[in-house]
Amino acid sequence: MTLAGQSFQVAFSLFSEDGKREVEVREFQNGEVYVVERELADGGFSHRHSGRMVGPFPSAEDAERFSVSTARFRDGTS
Repeated sequence: MTLAGQSFQVAFSLFSEDGKREVEVREFQNGEVYVVERELADGGFSHRHSGRMVGPFPSAEDAERFSVSTARFRDGTS
C-alpha cells in the first residue's frame, strides 16, 4: 500500500531530554503509523534519513516506545 495522497495527523511529537532530537509521530488515514526524525543543527531542526519516514508501526504507542528506546534519541549516539 502506498501513502501517496493519504492524509495524516500528527499524533504527538517527542523531544529528547537535551532538546536536540525530535520525533514526530504521524497517523495516516489508512491506519498506518510512521515517525519522522529530526536533529538540531545550525539553529534549526533538520531531517534525518533525508526526510524519509520510519515505519510502519502497529500504533502510535509502539512508535513512541521504539523511538525513545534508541540510543540516538536518548543521547545522540548511533
